[in-house]
Order: sequence, then C-alpha cells, then structure tokens
Amino acid sequence: MIKADVPEANVVGQVGRSSSFEVTLNGKLIFSKLEQGSFPSFKEVVVVVRHCSQGKEPCEVTEKEESACILL
Repeated sequence: MIKADVPEANVVGQVGRSSSFEVTLNGKLIFSKLEQGSFPSFKEVVVVVRHCSQGKEPCEVTEKEESACILL
C-alpha cells in the first residue's frame, strides 16, 4: 500500500520478536503492536508516510485495524 501511494518510499521489513509488529519512519517509532495490542490502520500508515514525503515530521499512528478474529 505504501509503495502504491508513495513510490519513492524505501520500505524495509525485518524479523523481530514473536508477536511484534512495529512501524518506524525516519528513525521514529510511529506504531508498536506490542504497545497497542493490534495492527495499525494500514491506511493511516500510508497517510503518515505521504505527509513525511512532503517534508512533514512523522507522527504516531493511532488508528488500529479491525480484527476479524473472535475468541470464544
């Protein structure tokens, strides 16, 4: 989604701790699944990346993805 909206973005994935998913932009952590308990809103991540590509500072992602998983 990032590359489709911001083709010049450099997107890198790394293996981390079990159950972790973190998004770092220009050296700043903008989302941590371990802290928030779910995945980030991928649409909001794209918006933040787009803003940074226009020279703005990265800000935290606050929205979360809706979970389709239900535990009974």
